[in-house]
Amino acid sequence: MQRVSRLTLRSGVWLLAAGVALGLAGCSAPATTTASRPPAAAAATAGVAEAPGAVGEAVNGDEPTVTYSDATNHFRLDHPRSWGTSSPAGEVVRFTGRDEFISVAIVSTTQAPLEYATADVPQLTAASPGYKSAGPKTYTVAGASGAMVAYTWQAGPSPVTGKQVPSSANRYYIPGPAGKLAVFTYSSPTPNYDPAGADDFANAYRWLP
Repeated sequence: MQRVSRLTLRSGVWLLAAGVALGLAGCSAPATTTASRPPAAAAATAGVAEAPGAVGEAVNGDEPTVTYSDATNHFRLDHPRSWGTSSPAGEVVRFTGRDEFISVAIVSTTQAPLEYATADVPQLTAASPGYKSAGPKTYTVAGASGAMVAYTWQAGPSPVTGKQVPSSANRYYIPGPAGKLAVFTYSSPTPNYDPAGADDFANAYRWLP
């Protein structure tokens, strides 16, 4: 009988302690608006907070692009949103990423795109250390019959590593109105170079009225 009394007493203590713990837990856990939000809505809100205004983002995860318009030279193009903007000598505009860039120069000429591209090779060679290319060729770009030269070169020094960056590039010659010619260049480190991506940027170029 004594053993039963001890077990009963011990069980009573356990039950009392459990009741006190449950009571404290109920008092210390007030409801919040976050807990009442559906999980999908919470996730969507978090996504917007991390990347506000992410318009133009490709489904494959590429960086969103924005459109640049030049009212003076009457053209527009797309470029990655985070790239910096400058205007080096001889260029209307240049957009620069970590080790890549898109640049545009506008010239007036009576030459056909391929003829101009061929004449431009010495200047391109001088400006591109280690220049190697098979030479210019006719090329349909931005909906027009233009020209293109694909080449490799040593860009740099890299603003990140301070070293030269083996790079690949496409230079497009896009004819426009009244004898205008856009010289559109896309360059990127060779290991990451995407010729189709270069074409996409060049094909997004448009002359404006």
